[in-house]
Amino acid sequence: MAIVVLRELRMELSEDFGPGDPVSLIEAVHAAPADPDTPGDVDDQTFCGKPTQDMERVNYRPAGPGASWLPPNMRPWECAACARALHS
Repeated sequence: MAIVVLRELRMELSEDFGPGDPVSLIEAVHAAPADPDTPGDVDDQTFCGKPTQDMERVNYRPAGPGASWLPPNMRPWECAACARALHS
């Protein structure tokens, strides 16, 4: 099964309420199955059950069998529910 890595983002305004646009911050990093009908696309839900529609795809492929689905630099935002689903 192909796994797609997705970032769930949240928008935040500057803390000083100064001018500028909201900044995108990572809320969580999720895993989702690839869409079986459309190669290269992501399925409708992550392994933890969240909709993938508004998530941003991460360009990452595990190094090989047994390698982590999660990019090492994104470990602080790992979705624990997705990780449990992948390990079961």
